Amino acid sequence: MKTNTYEKSVVLVTPPITLIDRYGKDMQKFGGLSEPLGLAYIAGYLESKRIPVRIIDAAAEGLSSETVAQQIADSGDNIVGVTLLTTTFRSVAQLIKSVRSKNPACLIVIGGPHASALPERTLQEMPEADIVCIGEGELTMAEIASCQDVSQLPQVKGICYRNESGIARTPDRPFIRELDSIPPPARHLLPIAKYHLTASRVSGDAFCPTIIVARGCPFRCTYCSRTFGRTFRAHSIERIISEIRGLIDAYDVKQVNIEADTLTVKKSFLRDLCTAMIDSGINRLIQWTCESRVDTVDEESLNLMKRAGCWQISYGVETGSQRLLDLINKGVTLKQVEDAFRMTKKTGITIRGFFMLGLPTETRKESMATINFAKKLDPLWAQFTITVPYPGTKMFEDLEAQGKIRTYDWSCYNTWSGWKGDKVIPFVAEGRTIEDLSELQKKALRSFYLRPAVVWKFLKTVHSIHDLEKYAQGFMVLVKSAVNIQNRHSNATK
Repeated sequence: MKTNTYEKSVVLVTPPITLIDRYGKDMQKFGGLSEPLGLAYIAGYLESKRIPVRIIDAAAEGLSSETVAQQIADSGDNIVGVTLLTTTFRSVAQLIKSVRSKNPACLIVIGGPHASALPERTLQEMPEADIVCIGEGELTMAEIASCQDVSQLPQVKGICYRNESGIARTPDRPFIRELDSIPPPARHLLPIAKYHLTASRVSGDAFCPTIIVARGCPFRCTYCSRTFGRTFRAHSIERIISEIRGLIDAYDVKQVNIEADTLTVKKSFLRDLCTAMIDSGINRLIQWTCESRVDTVDEESLNLMKRAGCWQISYGVETGSQRLLDLINKGVTLKQVEDAFRMTKKTGITIRGFFMLGLPTETRKESMATINFAKKLDPLWAQFTITVPYPGTKMFEDLEAQGKIRTYDWSCYNTWSGWKGDKVIPFVAEGRTIEDLSELQKKALRSFYLRPAVVWKFLKTVHSIHDLEKYAQGFMVLVKSAVNIQNRHSNATK
C-alpha cells in the first residue's frame, strides 16, 4: 500500500471497454450500454454521508486509461474505486496501472462480481490494487473513506487488503437487510444520454433506464453467481414508485427496465408492486420490461403485470434438454417452459428467450435440440450464448476441480465468443470444438430469425424508421455470417 493516511475524496470508475470488445464487430450495434447502477448506488450512499464523490464512466464517455488516470491525478482524488467484471479484467488491470503511475499515493479499491468471487486472487493478479471490496459496496466504501489511516482497515468488514504480512481478509459483511436504508442511485453523476439497453429490450428508440427493485435470488443454478446472496430483499413499494416518478420527471422516460434477479419470485411483492403502478396511474405513463423464471409465473400474475404496464418478459430457458436442465440445477421442466411461454403470449406480453450452447457434457445433438426448442417456443427475441463458467459459480468450481478450465485469461470469458472470433474460450465440453460452438452460435440466430414467419412477424411490428433500420441491420448481419461460413467451407475443400 502506497500511503499511510488519506482524506475523504472518492472517484468511482468503470473501465474503458467498447461494444466491439464485448459483442464483436458485427453484433456491436445491437449490444447495450447500461448505467453502472452499482457505482451509482455507492455514490448515492457516500453523498448521504457527506463524502465527496464523483463517477467516471470510461466506457460511456469513450475515455482511454491514460485519460482517466490523468483526470484523477488532476482532480486530486485519493480513493479510486473500480468495478470489475471477469471480461473487463484486462481493461481494469491496465487502468489501475495508469492510475498508479500518475497518482502513486492514491488508494485503489476493486469491487464487483469478479473481485467478490476471487478477492485474494484479484489482489495477487493486480499488484497496483490495495483493497478488494467483497459483495455490496455501499457501507464498505463509506467505512474505507472514513478511516483516518490504513491501520483502521482491519475494522472494515467485507474486504481483502494488503498489509506488511501480505494479504489479509476481514470478516464478511452481512447483506443490507433494509434496502430502503440506502439512497437511490446518484444518476445525476452519470452521462445519462450515453446509455441504451440492448436493441431487443427497448420499444422504439426512446431512452429506457434501469431501476433495481430487489437483490438476491433463492435459486441454485450452477452457471450463476450470487453476489447479492440467496435471500430476496426488496425496496418498499413506496420507494420504487417514487423512484419511477423521479425518472419520469427528470428524463421524461416512457419505458423502464425493472431489474431484480427474479422479479416474480415473491408473489405478494409482485402483486403489491403491480397494484401500486395501476392505482398511481404510472401504468398509463410508462411501459416496462423485466426478467423472470418460468416456474414463478401464472395466468393471474401475468395478467396483472400486463395491466401494470409490462410489455416484455425475458425468460432464461437455457437448454432444450431435460437432462441438462437437471444437470445445471435449473429446477424446471421443459413442459413448464412451454406452459409459461403459452400463458405469457396469451396475455399479450412479448418474450425474450435466453439459451446456452456448450453446457458441460452437452452433445452436438443436444445443442441442436436447444436451437429447435427455441424455434418451437417462438419468442419474439432469442439470444444464444456460449456457456462460460464464471468465477463464483458452482459450474466454475466443479470444472476447476475436474481440471477442465482451459484458460485463466479472464478476457476470454465472453459469451459472445462465436461472434467475436475468439480462438480461446475457458471451457469446451468433451468431444466438442471451439470452431463447432462458434459456428453453432451463429447458426442458431440464423435458424431462428431467418424463418419467413419470423421475418413477417417483425415486419408487422415496424412502427418507425428506427425499427426498420434495426431489423434490416440484423438481417444483413445474419446473411453476412452465412456467406462467410460458406466461403470458409469452400476454401477448405479446395
